Amino acid sequence: MRIPFTMDSADFLQRLNRLERRFDEVVAAAALSFEGLDDDEMHPVITAGHRTSADGTGDVTADGTTVENVAADHTVADHTAADRTATHGVGTESPVAMPDGPSAPDDAASDPAAAAPRCDDVLRDPAAASVSGDLNCRTGAFYDGMFDARLVKMASELFGSTCWTSLLCVASLGFDASIVEFARQFLRRASMIIRQKGLAVWLYDLINDASMSMLLGQTSARMPMTIRPMSHAQMSRWMHGSGVKRLGTRQQRDADRAEYGNQAHRLAAHCMLRWGEPVAASAQIASMLLTNPGIGMCMLREDPNVRAQGACTDTRYRRVVDYLRSVRAQADLDYARALAAGEAPTLDPDEHTSLTLVADRRYLYDARELVRAYRTLWDRPTNDAAQLLAQVEETRTLPDEPLWENPAYLRDLADSLMGPAAAIDLVVGFELRESERFERGVRALERLCEQVRTMNVLMLPIVTLDEREPDWAAVAACGYRERTVQWRAFCDTCDDMAAVALSRLHDQGDDFRVRAAAGLLGQNLPDYCDLVLPLFEEEVRRLVENERARASDGRALADCGNAAGFGGEGGEVHVDIAA
Repeated sequence: MRIPFTMDSADFLQRLNRLERRFDEVVAAAALSFEGLDDDEMHPVITAGHRTSADGTGDVTADGTTVENVAADHTVADHTAADRTATHGVGTESPVAMPDGPSAPDDAASDPAAAAPRCDDVLRDPAAASVSGDLNCRTGAFYDGMFDARLVKMASELFGSTCWTSLLCVASLGFDASIVEFARQFLRRASMIIRQKGLAVWLYDLINDASMSMLLGQTSARMPMTIRPMSHAQMSRWMHGSGVKRLGTRQQRDADRAEYGNQAHRLAAHCMLRWGEPVAASAQIASMLLTNPGIGMCMLREDPNVRAQGACTDTRYRRVVDYLRSVRAQADLDYARALAAGEAPTLDPDEHTSLTLVADRRYLYDARELVRAYRTLWDRPTNDAAQLLAQVEETRTLPDEPLWENPAYLRDLADSLMGPAAAIDLVVGFELRESERFERGVRALERLCEQVRTMNVLMLPIVTLDEREPDWAAVAACGYRERTVQWRAFCDTCDDMAAVALSRLHDQGDDFRVRAAAGLLGQNLPDYCDLVLPLFEEEVRRLVENERARASDGRALADCGNAAGFGGEGGEVHVDIAA
């Protein structure tokens, strides 16, 4: 079935034009120099330069803040998840020639500390103050305290927590003219395509470039050097060196290409949630971009402008979308029968919020049945989930397995419970019959279930991100390899929670779950909290009223006991209302 959608390209383009102007303003005030930014040892953390305060009692940063008031350095990291990268698409881009940057001013060369401020006092007004380390964990940029806050906000709104936001932040420092020009080329290309053909065409083109890079095993010339944390010297070698080794080791290049695909799909999902209409269709496409990237990319072809650019007109992917919708509907009927038979998990309404009681019971039921189904099928031969979906797409042959013996449904269910990255151990462990890996996935799912049982599904992303977010100050002391691992792992966790929100928050309405997923996908937990926590105000009032009612009943019982002469010494009746 066709899933029509539209995207507000005009609003995106207006914001993009404002971002371009701000970027040019910040770069115009920046010095083009490496001076004072990298020493011979290539320190893993690059922070704002310090100068002595006016009273001579301490150091201050480039924006005048005392060192004691500056937050600890933060960085970013993550792991590679090539399993989630799509392999659809056609075409690549040729490299863009970058001009060499001018030499540094003489006064900056003689005094490195004087070259530390990257924007003049006029540009760095309170609205453009330096940003905190929170930016670093959301974008992968690791130059704490040196970015223009307005630029960061504008870039994050458009590109989310991706390497393109990091590219604009790093380029705005102006330490290398070729990086500045690379960022400008990215903005200009995006503006041109969106103005002429629409936002969906630009997103499809970006995913297509990443997919072809993976298929051909060649790093795309359009992939930013901010795909992973690296020093200025490494960035310079990336931009000005020759040969493939300037892009890193073979292992790094392979991992970067996989991450490039992940981030392209993440950006497409981000834009779909922010600018896509209607909301239900946008949520479905964004969910598919996160959990099944190949099908998600194909769903962008529903935009006629994408097909007009020569994209493949094959629409057999709709069979997969329709099939997954049908097995989910079948699962809803199965849960309804289990609910009627009293087989669903129970939660005490007095100790659990009624706001998410239905969603929480369904989450716990699905998790229990998923693990039970995998254990039941462990010693039996099963088909590969990807092969089953490929069979549905190519020949319209529907699997004849029962619901809880259908590997395609079980994998889809695991993604909705844990997210695609977190579910890899559980799903792949079962497919390869690796008991240790499978049990590791089971334990991870059990931890999520315990959080839902003790709290609720709305609080699940908050608790999960709080537990899994690395100590960025500690990561800052590590090398770039460890930073990359930590940053990418945290990005995958945020993507996972966004996928869970899209799959599990139907009871709150489409608008709510889209806004919730957008906040999580952008790694903006405060936005998610601002959306979720007000919902519990009424629930808190209900619980307080229940507590008061129980206390009142306890006092009434005590009064009756005293009047009748019951109870212990002095006629007292001891009632425990601590619960």
